[in-house]
Amino acid sequence: MAQGLPDFTAIKVDELSDEQIQSMMQKASSMGYSQQDLFAAAQGQGVSLTEISKLGQRMNKIQSSRVSRAESTPTERSSRTNVEALISENQPLLPSEIFGLAIFQNGTAKNGFVSSLNIPTPENYVLGAGDEIFIDIYGISEQYYQAEINPEGSIILENFGPIFLSGLNVKAAEAKIKNKLAKVITELEGDSPSTFISVTLGRIKSINITVVGEVATPGTYTLSAFSTVFNALYSVGGVTENGTLRNIKVFREDKLVAQLDAYDFLISGDSKSNIRLQSNDVIVIDPYTNRIIIGGAVKRPAIYELKENESLSDLIRYAGGFNENAFSEQISVVRNVGKEKVVADVFENQYAVFTPKPGDVYQVKQVLDRFSNRVQIKGAVFRPGQYSISGELTAKQLIEKADGLKGDASLSRALIIRTNPDLSTETISINLKDLMDGTSNDVQLQREDVVQIFSIYELKEESYVEVSGEVNSGGIFRFSNDMTVEDILILAGGFKSSASESKIEITRRYGDAQVGNVSEVFVVDVDRNLSLNSTDKAFELEPFDHIIVRKNPNFFVQKFVAIEGEVVYPGNYAIKNQTERISSLLERAGGLNKYAYIEGATLLRKTEFHSEISNIEQKVQALEALLNRYAEGDPSLSESELAQVARLNQQLDELDKQNLDTEGDPFYAKKERLREIVQRNALFGDVQLGNSDAIGIDLKKIIENPKSKFNLILEEGDVLVLPKQQETVRLRGRVLYPTTVVYESNRSLKHFINLAGGFGNRAQRKNTYVIYANGDVAKTKRFLFFKTYPRVSPGAEIIVPSKPPKLPFAISEVVGITSGLATLALLISQINFSGK
Repeated sequence: MAQGLPDFTAIKVDELSDEQIQSMMQKASSMGYSQQDLFAAAQGQGVSLTEISKLGQRMNKIQSSRVSRAESTPTERSSRTNVEALISENQPLLPSEIFGLAIFQNGTAKNGFVSSLNIPTPENYVLGAGDEIFIDIYGISEQYYQAEINPEGSIILENFGPIFLSGLNVKAAEAKIKNKLAKVITELEGDSPSTFISVTLGRIKSINITVVGEVATPGTYTLSAFSTVFNALYSVGGVTENGTLRNIKVFREDKLVAQLDAYDFLISGDSKSNIRLQSNDVIVIDPYTNRIIIGGAVKRPAIYELKENESLSDLIRYAGGFNENAFSEQISVVRNVGKEKVVADVFENQYAVFTPKPGDVYQVKQVLDRFSNRVQIKGAVFRPGQYSISGELTAKQLIEKADGLKGDASLSRALIIRTNPDLSTETISINLKDLMDGTSNDVQLQREDVVQIFSIYELKEESYVEVSGEVNSGGIFRFSNDMTVEDILILAGGFKSSASESKIEITRRYGDAQVGNVSEVFVVDVDRNLSLNSTDKAFELEPFDHIIVRKNPNFFVQKFVAIEGEVVYPGNYAIKNQTERISSLLERAGGLNKYAYIEGATLLRKTEFHSEISNIEQKVQALEALLNRYAEGDPSLSESELAQVARLNQQLDELDKQNLDTEGDPFYAKKERLREIVQRNALFGDVQLGNSDAIGIDLKKIIENPKSKFNLILEEGDVLVLPKQQETVRLRGRVLYPTTVVYESNRSLKHFINLAGGFGNRAQRKNTYVIYANGDVAKTKRFLFFKTYPRVSPGAEIIVPSKPPKLPFAISEVVGITSGLATLALLISQINFSGK
């Protein structure tokens, strides 16, 4: 268990989500552990009993919610929906749909109708056997007594004898005790007594009551003497779906002492009839007599029980009245008459006198989703929206009601969309200008007419201009009339320092484009400070113009290169001109020092093309990305997820081993060489290996002849590396023992390979190549049966590539080929036989 279950010491129950606890339970169950095993493991790890208790409560809550979801219907339905279903589908009643039943069920509320002992003693409370009395005497004389009423109904006080109190309330008992004690304590008597007495109730006696009839668990119960009828109903689990709430009977000494109507309390909050019980009382719950269903547009749709003298108005009151969408003038009722049902309509003036019958189903309909006097106006008016037709309303009057037309209203045409009786529509076009001038006939509006006033901007493409190039905030700008080039350049934030104020180009759409023409092009010059002058209006912009500000051809930003290694002044240098070369940079850096290895000089240049990656590296990156989705030590991981994490780690270990076979790969060797150069020279922290290449140069020829082809023109970001004198040769790839050996002059390539143990298994001998210190590469050449290996120099790397693995035939493939050959042979023999 310790190995399979989580570390409970690191878990705070309050911080866990329900999903995490459920995952923990599922994991324990799949491993064969129960909840008790979980608690035992937690206790064994030193978790406090408080935390274990919290964990148990959370687990029980999740289990109970899961059971309730399993037992519920496929979709959770409110009481409103259930009652509607009863009306339409005649489904059986559910207790939760019967008004008032749930309130007495002892699982529906935290405390429910549990009787409270933390209340003052009621004045009408009758003392009896088992009650405890506190008697406090204070003043000149002080004394305290605590006594319990015995089965004979008396208390016995020391030096005073028995005092019979059974059947008295607390106030009467206090008077009787005072009279008894005053015979000894005389200070209690007189008009101005100096000693006083107080009698209070301590522990309360218990009473036995019996509940029978339509309740969840009928029987005899022991309750507090403060308990009422409602407390008793709650204690027995409430009334069943066949029980009545309108006529709850209480018998005392075989006499009917009370008849309770729970609706008085549930509807009006009146608890006067909720009498206090006495020992041996009997509560009887009879079956219901008259239940009615009401649904639809009422506030509390449910099943109600009515008395014989109650009307439909009472039923509506019990249902909380009509809601805001109710059609209250008429209610539909379905009634059982003989062997069939009938439908009737009850009107508002009949509600008070209409008597519901058992089984009636009342449906309160909603008002229709339509308007009897509505017109609408939309578009370019100041107050669009809905308006009422009061008398006769015209289109012009409706526009005036909407505070008139906006300035952008299109006066050429407006539309009235009219709805016909068959719900089809027709369109009425009007000239808005003539209508507002009074030169055309006004249009009489009808119910549900929609007047649409269009904006001139809705009827054409939105106008804009665009600025790009050497401006500070280029982009799309709104077009305005009389806008000049200078205006739009100010909106675009003005010129950049690299901008040219001359040769500003404006491209314009053709209005009527001829075949082959795309746009008109204009070229203008402006003042760099964009100050206002009389020539601003010389060129006005039009919608959709595109302004392009060119870069000044004589403007340059400083560009830097670097030189590092064995020179006098290593570091960054700005490029002086567009033709500066390696020899110039070397001269500015003070030249080489005495430790420089000229043959190993390398130029690193940034390039966007060098980004090769091996298949193994691609796999590693993909698997690591998948592994990162799972947080390490996450207790919510399922069993399948934990298994996948283990598989991913195993595959990554295997790929790391395979990576050892890639040292002969050209891309791998190239990246490793660049990485080593960067490690030896601290300046290159900003050079990304995937975006850099090493260019082999012959620095000796550059120094001897600056006009040599190796004297390259420098580019921004170039790094010239001058390493120290090299005295070793490195061997990698498919040699027996990859290593680094001391360079020996005038030795062949095979000599150095022999120093590494010779060629290894799967070595591609004919493709062996050498990478020199300056980045140049030379491969093995072959002529007929002769191989010419490249020379080796100090600082070189000898790479022996690996042969690709051979894929052996699977048994199924061998069987398939053999079967195919056998079939072919059979066909040939059959052909020969038929030929004979």
